[in-house]
Amino acid sequence: MANRKKGLRGAIVGLLVLILLIPCSVLLYDRVKVPTETKVECYYMMSDGKMKPIERKLKGREQDAVLLEALSQLKNGQPSDGVEPSVPEGVEFLSARMEGDTAFVDISDGYGKLKGIQEVICRSSIVWTLTSLDFVENVELTAEGQPLRNSAGEEYGPMSRQNVWIDSEISAQTTEYAILRLYFADQNVTDLAMEERVVEVNANQAREKTILEQLIAGPMEKGHHATMPADTKILDATTTADGTCYVNLSQEFVTKQSGNPAEELLTVYSVVNSLCELDHVDKVQFLINGEKLEEYKGVLDFKTPFTAIGDLKSAALQPR
Repeated sequence: MANRKKGLRGAIVGLLVLILLIPCSVLLYDRVKVPTETKVECYYMMSDGKMKPIERKLKGREQDAVLLEALSQLKNGQPSDGVEPSVPEGVEFLSARMEGDTAFVDISDGYGKLKGIQEVICRSSIVWTLTSLDFVENVELTAEGQPLRNSAGEEYGPMSRQNVWIDSEISAQTTEYAILRLYFADQNVTDLAMEERVVEVNANQAREKTILEQLIAGPMEKGHHATMPADTKILDATTTADGTCYVNLSQEFVTKQSGNPAEELLTVYSVVNSLCELDHVDKVQFLINGEKLEEYKGVLDFKTPFTAIGDLKSAALQPR
């Protein structure tokens, strides 16, 4: 009888322990469980020449595994009819890992063979695909362990939806895109900083005017500063056979300046350097409301054309 009572007491104690442990185990599971399914938006090229996302389901639980699966879907996922992959053959994803809110992705050296629009589309699709995941804010790309660099040799560094251009409503055919090299003020507003930007090209509009529009719109990269007054109106932009681009701007280009001679110098050369990136433009002649000015804010002689400079130290800053 004593053994029976002892066994009964043991059973009751065991049951009480089990009752106490069940809620704790449930709470612990709730804290550590990972969703069994994650959704990602993979950016592909459509048959109409537009880049748009297609939602894909991922099965990975760990963040690093989810990154690799998302990249695999972007490259190898079977697109439906009329959809083309954004990552070309020859480009392989070697590794992917999360650090904080940044995804670090290493790509094969086949990436280095991509040129122009193809490279921009590939890079943009990777950034926008990964940042569609809840836990990714930035993407940093390397090729065989080496940082990616733009045509000016500058590292791209962390990329996000704020500094990587993409517009699903604009065609991505090479005949409708142009890569522009635009110059804005650097972080300290003491020199020029170059940005590469992809824009839709209007066949009925001079490329020079498109560049001026983008300069007025301002920079996209963090740390860069606008140079042209936002109220400036573009009256005309025409390049003659001798390579001189005549830029006709409204009075605001002069009157809406800060009054700081160094910043005014940046304004002038941001226009000159940006336009001189065009193969057919060698120098820039400014006009204000159709007229040549004798001088610009007491800083520069405006009677003759300007040529591009490497840095502001090579520009003559004249006293007021």
